[in-house]
Amino acid sequence: MTLFAARYKDYNFDVAGMRFGLMQSKVGLISLLSSYEVRVSEKTPIPLVLDSRSVVLAAMGGMWLTVVKRSDK
Repeated sequence: MTLFAARYKDYNFDVAGMRFGLMQSKVGLISLLSSYEVRVSEKTPIPLVLDSRSVVLAAMGGMWLTVVKRSDK
């Protein structure tokens, strides 16, 4: 048994809380995407140029998005 498993053997409340938070985030994202459409803005350069100085994968100048209410509802 690892130290992590031994620590949370009797205290599964933190794990259950993380699961609930993840589920809540997924439901919120689904409800947002069912009502709105996310599009690439005109400010975003196409083709996308990646920033070589960034630690994580990131676009040079950022990635601009536009959120538009769906018309099919």
